[in-house]
Amino acid sequence: MAEVTMPRLSDTMSEGSVGRWLKKPGDHVEKDEVIAEIETDKATMELVAFESGTLQQILVEEGKVVPIGEVIGVIGDGPAPAAGAPAKSAKQAEAPKAPAKKAETPGAEAPAAEAPAAAGKTPAANGTAAAQPAQASQTNGAAPGERIKASPLARRIAEEHGLNLRDVPGTGPGGRILKANVEEFRRKSDQTQPDQTQTAKPAAARPTPATPSPTGEVEPMNRMRRAIARAMTESKPGVPHIYVTAEIDMREAMKLRTQINDSGTIEAKLSPNDLIVKAVAKALTKFPLLNASYTTTPEGQPAVVRHQQINVSVAVATEDGLTAPVIRDADKKGIGAIAAEIREMAGRAREGKVKQTDLEGATFQTSNLGMFGVTEFVSIVTLPQAASLAIGAVRQVPVVRDGQIVIGEVMNVTLSADHRIADGALAAKYLQELTRLLQAPFSLLL
Repeated sequence: MAEVTMPRLSDTMSEGSVGRWLKKPGDHVEKDEVIAEIETDKATMELVAFESGTLQQILVEEGKVVPIGEVIGVIGDGPAPAAGAPAKSAKQAEAPKAPAKKAETPGAEAPAAEAPAAAGKTPAANGTAAAQPAQASQTNGAAPGERIKASPLARRIAEEHGLNLRDVPGTGPGGRILKANVEEFRRKSDQTQPDQTQTAKPAAARPTPATPSPTGEVEPMNRMRRAIARAMTESKPGVPHIYVTAEIDMREAMKLRTQINDSGTIEAKLSPNDLIVKAVAKALTKFPLLNASYTTTPEGQPAVVRHQQINVSVAVATEDGLTAPVIRDADKKGIGAIAAEIREMAGRAREGKVKQTDLEGATFQTSNLGMFGVTEFVSIVTLPQAASLAIGAVRQVPVVRDGQIVIGEVMNVTLSADHRIADGALAAKYLQELTRLLQAPFSLLL
């Protein structure tokens, strides 16, 4: 038999979860065939079989978080165990005859699936929900055996409170179950059946609530938010930031955007951000120090790595946190190609299907909160990058043009830069070039 283990899909990955099994026990699999989707902090990756055979058992069900290297399934020869048989542990998978030997002694060991009932606990409350068959409720539209679309935080809350996600209606994209859906379902259940709940479950069987703080209950971070917290903690204390703000007249850029969209020459409709990303990349060609990384030599002396590619990351807000897909060689791509690439990767990010390669190799970061009406903010530089551009809303305000007060379309941008690499003067010159490109935007088409 061959063990299928939780793989390491990035240098920073320490744990992962099975997002979806594409094979079921008893299915034949070929070497290099995709058998499951693995969810990491910010990406969903495909897991392939390393040899041919029959998927004997699934040891880690969908949604369960396990450390790297833990056995999640077994591939071998012959038929799979009968349905309903208790799942083997990793050690049992290595020595399949061990369970039969134990069975010779009556009462030596009860099946894992029976343990929660014997203790008077629900499977989820006892941490063994993965070993239980799914109920057949169709409230959220998922068929029996079909993966339930739910955020990691929603899954965790449901598990803590012994809720079956198949009973919870989802209001997210494609019926995805969100944290708010689980909390609302739990609130309504408590209101409609308070006495039955208390009678059915002894006090010892109820999940232990999080330790209360002065302002409320402690809520553990999901995996994506933990990754963001680690990255920002490394960046802010370790990087001496400098901030420079500029106001850009976006009148000509908005006109060009309208002309291109009306012409029908590109498939994806341009947003202001698409033009900005192109301008950001083109301006970096003149200021390569802002497309660099701070490092040290083998002797421990400060040094700078000047990157050959200009890869611009675009921050995308998702339900679980912020992710930043990367537009590679953005300075060399046309505006239409940039627009299409941003749409595709942002869509995958919001669906939780972003690929690990989508998030790697950024040399400069952009973050746009203009769609929320934010006029100005600052962003944190993400290591190992040297700079990040915070982009505000394009807004109509009175401006003076040719001695007359007219309605203008202006946008504030703030460049955050690693002061070890860039000084205020360099940051200011970069913003001057960015302003020039956006105020004469036809140069972006060349």
